[in-house]
Amino acid sequence: MSIDGPRESKPRRRCAKCGGDMRFSHREYAGKGMSAAVLRCVSCGDVIRDAAREAAQVTQRHTSKRHRDLDAGPLANPVLDPDIAAQLLESTRDSS
Repeated sequence: MSIDGPRESKPRRRCAKCGGDMRFSHREYAGKGMSAAVLRCVSCGDVIRDAAREAAQVTQRHTSKRHRDLDAGPLANPVLDPDIAAQLLESTRDSS
């Protein structure tokens, strides 16, 4: 496998005010499922918003431990035993 020369990178965008490099800052919601890249000049700090594009669908990388299936039932609570839980339920029913 031979490489003819260094691979050319994307041409950098330049700031219209000072000519400095524009770097990606963050994505901004543009409405209707669209998002726009926000670029900031490294020299003067000027910000430009790129054209809005349809947001790419991101696959979920992991599932949160805090979120569970609704069918899984209530979480086990080692602090409350069934008798105390029944007493608490009765006390809330009487007060309403």
